[in-house]
Amino acid sequence: MKLNGWKRLGVVASVVWIIGAGFYTLGNLSDEAVETASQLTLNCEAARNGQGSQECDQRATDYLDETTDSDRIEAAAVAFVPVPLGWGFAYLLLFIVVWIKRGFAQSAR
Repeated sequence: MKLNGWKRLGVVASVVWIIGAGFYTLGNLSDEAVETASQLTLNCEAARNGQGSQECDQRATDYLDETTDSDRIEAAAVAFVPVPLGWGFAYLLLFIVVWIKRGFAQSAR
């Protein structure tokens, strides 16, 4: 199977999207989770008048553990779902353009 230039460009763009969007999304979600966990710890310590406890740290750790799996799933969805949608849209657009051109070619005869 030979790929023309446009298809090769599409394959490269798809790979760049998967890698870039996946890492970017995972990084943002991880940063948000860490910030939320630190806020949980600070709020817990504030309620205890500045005295930290293992319970506060455990709550933050539990929160991070719970969000890690969902962050990875969400990052994978953001990375992979748009690729087949983009290819489908490109082929649909190409089909429509060819269909319209065929209509003009037939009416010119």
